[in-house]
Amino acid sequence: MALFLTNDDVRRLLPMGECVTVLEELFMQESRGSVENLPRQRFRFGKAGATIMGGTVLEAQAHAVRHSTATLLYNTETGRLDAVLEPGTLAWIRTGAASGVAVKHMSAPDASVVGMIGTGRQAITQIEAICAVRPVKTVKVFSRDAGKRESFAAEMATRLGVSVVPVATTEECIRGSQIVIAITSAREPVFDGALLEPGTCVVAAGSNSWMKREVDDTTIQRSALVVVDNLEQAQIECGELIWAVERGTFRWRQARELHQVVSGEVKGRPSADAITLFESQGIGIEDAAASAYVLQKARAAGIGLELPF
Repeated sequence: MALFLTNDDVRRLLPMGECVTVLEELFMQESRGSVENLPRQRFRFGKAGATIMGGTVLEAQAHAVRHSTATLLYNTETGRLDAVLEPGTLAWIRTGAASGVAVKHMSAPDASVVGMIGTGRQAITQIEAICAVRPVKTVKVFSRDAGKRESFAAEMATRLGVSVVPVATTEECIRGSQIVIAITSAREPVFDGALLEPGTCVVAAGSNSWMKREVDDTTIQRSALVVVDNLEQAQIECGELIWAVERGTFRWRQARELHQVVSGEVKGRPSADAITLFESQGIGIEDAAASAYVLQKARAAGIGLELPF
């Protein structure tokens, strides 16, 4: 029988470090050709709307369809429905974990200073993931609201046991940072790419709309390596790269996919001084792989509600 798993169940069953490992293995599987992503589609019907995405991960025997309100997980061997999951917490964790995978392969192994622009809920799992893959000592956080960045810094310092410092400007946030994360809903770039120091790994994780841009053209042009989680989806949703392509400062053939970096086909750090950029849109195969892993753990632990079908 299929299991129903709540957001609380997912949070208990999917620690960040484990999710990073699951997604790293997912991208290895993609390099072997056993994964198929279904790009996000947005629909309007009447006064409402929905988002649908998903994908197939054959080695996990998983096919997932994620709707705005539920993820349906099917078994690729039997075709049967294996689980129904609330999607919010899983998407929250796997978004951070994807950044963790990218940073593991695209940043200096000893990177210990992180600059975080954005202090919303999504920023929490970004920091968690970076701390899971790098020996982080200091995180500098900036947002336009001083009160929010101060409370966020205090909460995250307690949660992670590292120094988390609120700063008043993006310049302070970027200066001396070896990893820079942008996780905002901004429509215009949130920092000046000229401020990036050699060897910085940049993650743009807040935008998945062609109307939004978190990083500027300077950042893209200075990046020796630009990586996307999925090229087809990036061509639909990655506002900053779409903007750069339209103006002739970037070509899609310059982009590499994350599975190429994880598998070693493409070197994640071309040189010690190279600036690298990961453009995260969030893709359906991540939901499929993480959902399959959560289901496996749930069955072993006797967690979840059995459905009558």
